[in-house]
Amino acid sequence: MAGTDQARPRGRQLGRVIPGLLAAVLLVDLALRVVFAFRVESIDPLTFRPSDALLPYRPVGATYEPNRHYYNARSYGDVAGIGNLREPRAYRPVRFSTDALGYRNAAHALDREIGAILAGDSFAAGVGANDDKTLSSRLSALGPCVVYNAASEARDVVPDRILAAARRLTVRNRLVIRVYAEDAEVPQPRETMLRKFAAQMPEESRRVTGRLRGILTVSPLQILSERALRSLEDDRILPNSYAGNAVEAVVSNGDSMAFWTREVQNFYHRRPVATAYWRWLRDELRTARFDLRVVLVPSKYTVYRPFLVDQAPNGRGAGGRYLDRLERALRAAGIPVLNLTPFLSAEAARQLKHERYLYWTDDVHWNARGIALAAAAIQETWPLPEGSCGAPHLARKGS
Repeated sequence: MAGTDQARPRGRQLGRVIPGLLAAVLLVDLALRVVFAFRVESIDPLTFRPSDALLPYRPVGATYEPNRHYYNARSYGDVAGIGNLREPRAYRPVRFSTDALGYRNAAHALDREIGAILAGDSFAAGVGANDDKTLSSRLSALGPCVVYNAASEARDVVPDRILAAARRLTVRNRLVIRVYAEDAEVPQPRETMLRKFAAQMPEESRRVTGRLRGILTVSPLQILSERALRSLEDDRILPNSYAGNAVEAVVSNGDSMAFWTREVQNFYHRRPVATAYWRWLRDELRTARFDLRVVLVPSKYTVYRPFLVDQAPNGRGAGGRYLDRLERALRAAGIPVLNLTPFLSAEAARQLKHERYLYWTDDVHWNARGIALAAAAIQETWPLPEGSCGAPHLARKGS
């Protein structure tokens, strides 16, 4: 009986200590959420790429947090991140700036005459590239006009979002260049109630709602805990539970590459071509007197698969021809299209001899070399006439 009597006080003590610890953790978590949401401290040091810092607290309806300058001296690729891979990481500095509308542009872009609007997902946004190496920056440098970067998340590349941005700009040429990456989501051809509601909200309400959403959805304490767990799950101390998100392969020259598992799977599966979305996008833009041009960007696996060792036979599936089928469908619909697959594939073969690449080896996205090649192909295919842009940009070009 004495042992039982001693156990009861210890049990009562634990019954008080454990709830107290849980309450303390909850208070710390709430305090950190508020501290980061209202910028008492920046969340940037907890991130390895710009999207992790610029998405959580963005206003409702915005792509990124407006008027932000993100810099990370040791950023690395998203495939290495989602797969928790250490060896393939290629550390590099990255700068990522947004304008007052929350798009990736220099602040002065809103004051210039715009020759074309670039729409698309993370490939168009230039994820992994510095501000002066994005596709819009390269196109602006090559041509006589400023190309405005209105890239957003894949599900938000819809007519109302593009036209809403156009209404805030001084658009000289009514041209929209839609960049579509092979593995990107295709939005449903309709306006959602959420987008309609967000468009009607006052700007201050969108900003405050975005901050509150960040408080509810972003837990700095969880981020820190997960980073600690990932440091242990490295296949040396603990098994890597994230490894299924990535596929590692070896190039014929002996270099290693990491691929997103989904892009490898898509290559071997026949995916339907969502013609309804493209016709909807064309028709809505045409109603607003905008012309649509489409640029198709192949996945890294599509481009580099011929140079990888120990890959499955090409005949296993028709997924690798997805962009070719999409190109034919767009042409049949009367939509001008540029398929970059042959350009990037041919250049990848040439650059491989010099151990240079068009995509980051630890990321799904193209690097500055791939972006520059794409910009040159777009400019050559659809050049804007020299007299089509106003004096402000011409003055900047000659400065």
